[in-house]
Amino acid sequence: MGHRSERGADVRRILVTGAAVPLAAALTLVTAAGCGEPAPQGGLPAPGGSGPPAASAGAGPSVITVTATVTGGEVRTARSRVKVPRGATVEITVTSDRADEFHLHGYDREMALAPGRPATMRLTAGTPGVFEAELHRTGGRVFELQVG
Repeated sequence: MGHRSERGADVRRILVTGAAVPLAAALTLVTAAGCGEPAPQGGLPAPGGSGPPAASAGAGPSVITVTATVTGGEVRTARSRVKVPRGATVEITVTSDRADEFHLHGYDREMALAPGRPATMRLTAGTPGVFEAELHRTGGRVFELQVG
């Protein structure tokens, strides 16, 4: 009988250890949403504004646009959380009255902000989750991007 309970303990140990693997993977994804190495910067000029995300008309797949304006350290956006489907093309335009750096966590995308000049980045939202977009120098939160 002692042999059976030891064997049962081994099975429980394997089950618990097996459950730890997905948990560890989930924690790694959450941790990876922090700052990382900068990726190539966007820099397409585009009009600023603070309207809601919208799909632009065109021949290809729709583009979801997100705009933010920073004035006197205050961020204006239409939504604090922008929800997009996985695989969507997202275009983010930020206009600031001060020099700063915009950073989208999780995707590790950054772009320099020059005073009064809109800066734009375009990306494919391929990684599901919720990712914070922030200003590095002032630490201001711009929005959260929810993919999925």
